[in-house]
Amino acid sequence: MNPSIKLHIKGIDIHAIQWGNPAGEKVLALHGWLDNAESFSNLAPLLKNCHIVAVDLPGHGLSGHWPSHQHYHLWAGVEDVECILDELGWNHCHIIGHSMGAAIATLYAGTFPKRLTSLTLIEAIGPMAGDIKGAPERLAQAINSMKKHNPEQASRKDTSSFIQARLNGPLKLTSDSAEKIIERGLVKTQSGYAWANDKRLRYTSMVRLPEDLIQSFIAAIECPVLGVFANDGLFTQEQAHIRWQVIQVEKQWHWLNGGHHLHLDGDVEEIANIVEPFIQANAG
Repeated sequence: MNPSIKLHIKGIDIHAIQWGNPAGEKVLALHGWLDNAESFSNLAPLLKNCHIVAVDLPGHGLSGHWPSHQHYHLWAGVEDVECILDELGWNHCHIIGHSMGAAIATLYAGTFPKRLTSLTLIEAIGPMAGDIKGAPERLAQAINSMKKHNPEQASRKDTSSFIQARLNGPLKLTSDSAEKIIERGLVKTQSGYAWANDKRLRYTSMVRLPEDLIQSFIAAIECPVLGVFANDGLFTQEQAHIRWQVIQVEKQWHWLNGGHHLHLDGDVEEIANIVEPFIQANAG
């Protein structure tokens, strides 16, 4: 099985990495914001009875960027996932999502509930909710950013400064984890290296969905749900419970030691020992 695959959706190429048993349970893995498929490179090989395809979402990693007239709306990721599954020829599958990928996976599971066999959410249940009163200001800020957009990324001589930038970011990573994500997240230039991701991903979202609308998607989920959260992650149990209680189907969650990228640089074997039995118990 070739570990690297390329799909074509909506006019751009989507690159992906696959692991595991081609005859095993089909699992689509969705990474977080400004990460890429490498963020699953520690967990995926441990899920030995699964066929895992981890994609670089549009604008990330090796995948293509949307044309200048298009935008990166998080809810548009639902259509992206639907197109990716069509390209893979998977009528049904499991999804594992981390952070932004978990937010997209939540919306997808509510939109196309019959297509998922199970849903594993790592460090997110749905997207960040929007403040209705601040919506006009947010939209203006997003449009003004787009008007000034310059797609060119600045080059740096070597990769060390990119790794340091990730290590200095608000979401802490180990050096090994940062290197894995950076290796797939850069492009070679004449003067060194540059970020491969689309700069527009960093701009303010034009619109964020209100909380009651997000919860309507959560309530529409029909497949079993597994939650994996970090004790030193983005949410407290009290915060996560507000949405977790909206899930109407079989569910279980686990709070583990580690930070936001616990599936990459936490106790990955412990996570695999939770995720693999959950997937197999809900085999299609």
